[in-house]
Amino acid sequence: MPAFSSPRHKKSGQPQQRESIAEARFQALARECADVFWLLTPEGSMQQADLSWSTFTGQGQPECLGYGWLDALHPLDRPQVEAMLHQLVTTGSLQEIECHLCQGDGSYRLLRLRAIPVYEPVGTLREVLICGTDLIQHEWSGRMSDASLQLALTASGVGMWEWDHLAHQLFWTDQEKALMGWPAEATVTHERFLTALHPDDRDRINRMIAQALAKPQDYSIDYRVIWPDGSVHWLSDRARSIADAQGNLVRLIGATVDITEVKQAEEQVVAILESITDAFSYVNRQWRYTYINRGLEKLIGKKREEVVGRSFWDLLPEIVGTPFERVYREVMETRQTRHIEGFHPSFRRWLNIHVYPTPDGISFDLQDITERKQAEGALRESEARFRGLVDSNLIGIAVSDLDGTIHEANDAFLNLVGYTQEDLGAGRIQWSTLTPPEYHTQYLQILKELLTTGRVQPTEIEYQAKNGRRVPILVGRTLFRQEGAGPLAISFVVDLTARKEIERQKDLFLGMTSHELKTPLAALRGILQLVQRRMKRVVTKADHLSPEVNAFFEKLAESMVASMRQIDMQTRLINDLLDVSRITANTLQLSLRRCDLVSIVHQTIDDLRVMAPERVLVLDIPKETKILVLVDQDRISQVITNYVNNALRYSSPDQPIQIGLTIQEGRARVWVRDHGPGLSEEAQQNIWKRFQQVKGVPVLSGSGKGLGLGLYICKTLIEQLHGNVGVESTPGEGSTFWFTLPLAPEAEK
Repeated sequence: MPAFSSPRHKKSGQPQQRESIAEARFQALARECADVFWLLTPEGSMQQADLSWSTFTGQGQPECLGYGWLDALHPLDRPQVEAMLHQLVTTGSLQEIECHLCQGDGSYRLLRLRAIPVYEPVGTLREVLICGTDLIQHEWSGRMSDASLQLALTASGVGMWEWDHLAHQLFWTDQEKALMGWPAEATVTHERFLTALHPDDRDRINRMIAQALAKPQDYSIDYRVIWPDGSVHWLSDRARSIADAQGNLVRLIGATVDITEVKQAEEQVVAILESITDAFSYVNRQWRYTYINRGLEKLIGKKREEVVGRSFWDLLPEIVGTPFERVYREVMETRQTRHIEGFHPSFRRWLNIHVYPTPDGISFDLQDITERKQAEGALRESEARFRGLVDSNLIGIAVSDLDGTIHEANDAFLNLVGYTQEDLGAGRIQWSTLTPPEYHTQYLQILKELLTTGRVQPTEIEYQAKNGRRVPILVGRTLFRQEGAGPLAISFVVDLTARKEIERQKDLFLGMTSHELKTPLAALRGILQLVQRRMKRVVTKADHLSPEVNAFFEKLAESMVASMRQIDMQTRLINDLLDVSRITANTLQLSLRRCDLVSIVHQTIDDLRVMAPERVLVLDIPKETKILVLVDQDRISQVITNYVNNALRYSSPDQPIQIGLTIQEGRARVWVRDHGPGLSEEAQQNIWKRFQQVKGVPVLSGSGKGLGLGLYICKTLIEQLHGNVGVESTPGEGSTFWFTLPLAPEAEK
């Protein structure tokens, strides 16, 4: 039953209109209840004078503002008025004294001053209302008429009630009945009042009434009532039990206001506090919990009912004597917001805590930052490990911005490229100067991949050292983003000089070995061809050979053909090894001349048809057209043969192989399409590398798999002829391998 709260506001979407209505109600109430009234700030300063002040005291607007109003007090009364204001600000309760106020004619009148605190919705003291009643003028009763009282109470939204305990009678104002949702003519009984209460609040009301009847005292309580239309409203009562001279309780008087909107606002605040992940709580000035949200329930490991009302220090004894206690007590005493971050000894977690003063105590906003702290610790450990890797100089490591300037590098990297720490400090080391011209396009692609994916797979390129020496390296990069600064690229560089030398020696060995292997194979092939010719003459000239001899010669002829096929396959493998050796040693020679690509394709396919007569090879090339290119004819035939042999090997014998030739954008394009198992995206990238074969793809016809060098050689040959290679494939739908070549100058005219 909170008496004398702010006037009841009607629910409206127009705050200014509500404020205007409330102001009008306030002025009506104040003028009807007092002969003179004025408003002061909590510091005692008058900001605006009411008409009643200037009428009563004769002080004008400039004269009384600020602390000028104190001049209207009798000098002997001024100390007690100041003491009254101090007591109100300290306790927050209504104060009442008698003093003399100077009138305009210089005479003093005795007034009863009542100082009433006015609070903000959040609970902070907004201003002080002082109402003065002329005791001489109102000596007969000191009270307003019933009609004036009803008008004032209706305007303010405050309901008044009285319970005559001896007569067991209730007296309610019309406004009090309106707060219950009853009409003015309604009959009021204690039983009807209890029936209108929310069932969950009846026991509390009965206990409060019993306490009030036990001894004279003031009490306050918030409760819910159910209107006849079924709507629920929150009311607040402020009441007092009054006894006679003998100490016998004779009556209860009280005032009621509607606090439904306040409660709804509180519920919204609670809903917000319950929804946030932070742990939130309130404690009062006696250091007892008054509220905790679900976040703190989870953190403290207790239900709200187990915590509210208990001592803060009893629940968290571990923080006594720690910086947490010092900060908490400082906020309670100074009423200043503070912040503290640290490992909380009670919760055993890293917490970021904001402590705020509230009208009744302090509040805590706790953010669990344990994971962040663990991540920071892990980051520090990772940085230490990374620094150890950098300082170990096992590999070269460099840190650069996205413009290519290297800002940090270890000794392994500097030694690799021939620069010094002085060069590094002066900003003289740039990726652009380290990268040879032929690798610039690749470098731009690497930078694009870095920005897109945040990392670059290890890539083999060459760097140009400070002295001009070429250094083969393997480099991988990752993007490192940092707060408040641009991203950095961390490069890990491995010197491949030793490995490249080993590979060169290996390729040299392969070249020599291949030459040595080809010699006996060539001799063996010659012997087999000689045996084939002589056996053919014997069979032709001999008469009347027995069936057994004929069968023997036929079987021998088949074996000879199979042997020749194996020798040819071994020769191709050796030729591949020789080509790889020449490519690595940069000794691959091409015999360039102007050739008709149409004729090359025709001749190559005709040869393949002889070698695989059982397969269908479909040609799709321009008729009676010459496409001139500057190439090595044998090498182009080698590329086409490799494409077609792969298509034959990995597709079903009953499926045709298509070979085509077109001109696109000034370039000749040759393609071979099969209906085999197709290739994944990863396989399409890897098959052009040395010794790469697609795993899990069975050979469907012809000889077995080779060394995985054919497509690598094809790619190298075509690129040396300034062309490109590629493959278009979908798993399960076959593949199309292609290469392009620039047209010869005559063909462009």
